Amino acid sequence: MELRSLLLRNFRNYRETNLSFSPGKNILLGRNGQGKTNLLEAIYYLSHSRSNRTNNDRELMLTDTRFTTMAAQVQSVGYEGHTELEAYLTLDEEDRLKTLFKANSIPLKTRSQVLGFIPTVSFFLSDLQLLRGTPEDRRRWLEAAITQYDKRHFIYMAEFQRVRAQKSRLLKEEAGRISKDNLATWNQQFARLGARVIASRIQYLSLIQDLVSVKYLELAGAQEPLTVSYKSTLWQETQPGFINGVPISVLTLDDFEGILYKALEKKMDEEIRRGTCLLGPHRDDILFTLKGMDASAYGSQGQQRSVVLALKLTEINLLSHKLGEPPILLLDDVMAELDPKRQECLLDRIEKENQVFISTTHLDDSLRPLIHSHLQRDQVAIYQVESGHIEPVTQRFLSHF
Repeated sequence: MELRSLLLRNFRNYRETNLSFSPGKNILLGRNGQGKTNLLEAIYYLSHSRSNRTNNDRELMLTDTRFTTMAAQVQSVGYEGHTELEAYLTLDEEDRLKTLFKANSIPLKTRSQVLGFIPTVSFFLSDLQLLRGTPEDRRRWLEAAITQYDKRHFIYMAEFQRVRAQKSRLLKEEAGRISKDNLATWNQQFARLGARVIASRIQYLSLIQDLVSVKYLELAGAQEPLTVSYKSTLWQETQPGFINGVPISVLTLDDFEGILYKALEKKMDEEIRRGTCLLGPHRDDILFTLKGMDASAYGSQGQQRSVVLALKLTEINLLSHKLGEPPILLLDDVMAELDPKRQECLLDRIEKENQVFISTTHLDDSLRPLIHSHLQRDQVAIYQVESGHIEPVTQRFLSHF
């Protein structure tokens, strides 16, 4: 997959920019705070139909403006035709934000329809803190990874969030005014839709388990198997892969729905008293273990970064296999945060991919081999980013690097 061009109007600190890209390696060069990450965020937004940095689309709009436009031209490798994907964010007369996506000028009815036009795997600085972060951070990573692989998960999440919001509104009423029969009805829908989300998450983690463990062993250079498992508020897991002593692999969607509904029944009085949804996929977590120990609590910084890098490399492999072509890679200032061994592993992966976007504050020695290997083939482009303005760096400059 190749991103051929990108148009931004009133996006973050970009008033207007229109760029064409190399089908190979694209390097965004500039000091911190100039707009490198913003440009990668725009690509991510068009890929996922939402930002990786905020849940509020209004934050994407340039200050004192009332509309934002993002437009990309993408092309599948080996095909002559291309696709135009556009996103329009507009404030109406009552300052309500409206978002519209189009593909080849045809409006898309839902955000889920955006998925698949620009498949990406991203690696942001914040990802390096994935294990040390909150359960919400890990859930956000998991949702993004799954929806790139299987867009049905996006729909599952959207439907679950809708019912969760309605149930939450009911629980905000005064405790004495809440009908338990009414709440039980919402719990049935909550359990049915929540079970689909949980089952989808577990299926994906099961899918990546073996591959991510192999990738981790390659990176860590030690025999310490990595286990990735689903940590739920609904059950006590005494060993990875089991729920209440039963193998996860034999549980059906109806089983997950039954487990969730029974747990909600037991928590009904407490949810009414506390006025919030206490159980469900919105409170679950992902557990990474090394030698049976929680890697988020006991893993070294190097081990934790190897886990994250292994996850990203696994995402690339899965998407490449499913799509029949590599996804676009988005790397935001991560090279400087990796030690030489992990840099080498990541660069080896980058070398094999078709199109990559890398942001960096300076062209250090780690990038030199990558630039020189692609320079003669006209497969590398460098852009200077400063205060929301982007200018291509000349070939003459590159030849002296």
